[in-house]
Amino acid sequence: MKPNSTPPTKATDIRLSVVVITRNEAHNLPRLLDSVAGLADEVIVFDSGSTDGTVDIAKRAGAQVTNCEWTGWSDTKNRANAAASGQWILSLDADEALTPASTASIRAFIEKPARTDSGALRVGEINRLTRYVDQWVHHSGWHPDRKVRLWPASAGSWSGDIHERMSFEGPSKVTRIDGVVEHHSYPTVASHLHQIERFGEVWARSQFALGRNSFVAVACVKVVAQWIKTAFLKGGFRDGPTGWAIARRSAWATWRKHARLRALHRPVAAPQRVLIARTDALGDLMCTLPLVRAVKEAHPNAVVDLLVRPYAAPIGRCAIGVRDVLEWTASCAEEPRGAGKALLEPGQYDAVVLAFPDPAVVRAACAARIPVRIGTGRRRHTVLRLTHRNWDSRKHSGGHEAWHGLRLLMPLGVDVPDIRPTGQFLEPPAPSDRVQGWLGKLGSTFILLHPGSHGSAGNASPDAFAQWALALAESGHQVGFTGTSAEGEAFAPNLPEHPSIHGLFGALDLRELMALQAQAKLVIASSTGPLHTAAALGTPVLGLYHAAAPAWPQRWAPIGPAAHVLVTSEFTEAGCLKLSPESVLQAAKEAMATSA
Repeated sequence: MKPNSTPPTKATDIRLSVVVITRNEAHNLPRLLDSVAGLADEVIVFDSGSTDGTVDIAKRAGAQVTNCEWTGWSDTKNRANAAASGQWILSLDADEALTPASTASIRAFIEKPARTDSGALRVGEINRLTRYVDQWVHHSGWHPDRKVRLWPASAGSWSGDIHERMSFEGPSKVTRIDGVVEHHSYPTVASHLHQIERFGEVWARSQFALGRNSFVAVACVKVVAQWIKTAFLKGGFRDGPTGWAIARRSAWATWRKHARLRALHRPVAAPQRVLIARTDALGDLMCTLPLVRAVKEAHPNAVVDLLVRPYAAPIGRCAIGVRDVLEWTASCAEEPRGAGKALLEPGQYDAVVLAFPDPAVVRAACAARIPVRIGTGRRRHTVLRLTHRNWDSRKHSGGHEAWHGLRLLMPLGVDVPDIRPTGQFLEPPAPSDRVQGWLGKLGSTFILLHPGSHGSAGNASPDAFAQWALALAESGHQVGFTGTSAEGEAFAPNLPEHPSIHGLFGALDLRELMALQAQAKLVIASSTGPLHTAAALGTPVLGLYHAAAPAWPQRWAPIGPAAHVLVTSEFTEAGCLKLSPESVLQAAKEAMATSA
């Protein structure tokens, strides 16, 4: 994996420098470094604040690593190029990799002089082949995708905010290099959506700085043109379902960046009082808490309240950035223009964000005359009652639930391009006497398993949870099972008899459960409310998921600084998630080690 195993002793003997800029590329960088081993005389890595082990991976591979401030794609690449000592520079992205054919072609290319007989610089252009989820894309406007990547050192510079380009001093001759560069930029749909958001924000701000605007009619034409171009003119249909998906998302990307540009030309008055309403399940509420942080970061003086069901109120009262929690009771739901209106009116809210389009809450918000009402337009009861509508379809989009929620905030002047926000969203509640008692029994390295899910998502079998508990107990951990009394009765036949395994079913209320979770070494559960509360508290979690929509991790992965998921594409004959004990225990071990 290291660069040329016998490095040159003089700077002038360094023929080829591979230059790459990184930020949190631990999942990509080993593949790139392996592909240039034996070809590169040095590898230059300019890293802009990675927190996932990228720097350690690069250093172990023998790369020269510089920690640098991010100043944009072009400027960061130019600074990295300036640090290279080689006679030639090969510029690659962290999510790329050479093939044996392109490696041989590059080696042959740099054996020749830097200039042609006529004095022009020799520049190498390499075709790039992109992998989208699990398919190589040969059409759709993504292939051929020729990129200038190889040139004599100090001969040129990058420019541009997005899709930066190289320019050279004096005449140059571009030569196509045989082979391809593999581009692994889109392992999931979510990674494509992340790039769309990131690039769209940069494009909109750059166009705004130039004084340019966008108009809805023009944007609509561009959206249709982009779809036709990708699907037909560039042969996207030849890539099958993947090509159609790329065409659809490319058109959507066009709409998004133009919408962002229009929003920059329509500054919004800072709201003073915002109500965020989420009146369905606990896990759904947890995926809505990033909206609170986003509003507070964009409008620090704004007051943010939550509207939740009574059973979820303990979560709201621990949510960071929330002033008050309103409880949507059965009487409010039965009389939205009566009790519901009376609940909302005293807040004198400037805006309500309906993260869940509860029909009764929508009616109450209208009756309370909240001037800005934001939510999905994809319901009959919202089309005429909301002032601002979002038309996203969530079920199969590949975007996280939190990201879809954050998109509702754009009418408030809040634009968050993160496809999956992270961080701690709950303050740990103070332990009650009951919690203190359990902490005394469980010690300091206990693991919690929550085997129930209320059928909200795929789950492992009770027998599987019991096997994992026994293995964890035998490895020296205290293990606690959490859940309701009813879940405890159902699980009782499977509860192992072991001195280090404890049943806490029905022993704690929600606030106490969160206080206990905050002290746990790890929490293991399927996609259910307690998994999400533990993650938001900052506790290491291992979420168990099936790979298929709609209850897949792309949309419902836990959000937190130490959140991990284990995904399977198989079910048992009984319809439970099929996960081997070895895979779960290894994932649990890695989650605890990474978090530590």
